[in-house]
Amino acid sequence: MTFCFIQAIERSTQGTTYGSILNSMRTTIRNTGNDGGGIGGSGVVTTVLSMLLTGGSAIGGLRQEPQLTACQPFDVYAKPFIL
Repeated sequence: MTFCFIQAIERSTQGTTYGSILNSMRTTIRNTGNDGGGIGGSGVVTTVLSMLLTGGSAIGGLRQEPQLTACQPFDVYAKPFIL
């Protein structure tokens, strides 16, 4: 999940919203293992990274789902993400 967050932040631009960060993280998780070898190519390291990101086995399984909680409601697609 941390890897996906870092990727989302690196791809973000000024005015990026909380919703776009979450969507970017979800896209990274979904694309892991679907691009012919996952992150960084093929091999044991890639398989382990794919398993960690998807939360499952090398064959498939559970997937992690990035979520956001806050003490006050707000529109995640309108509020800018500021780091």
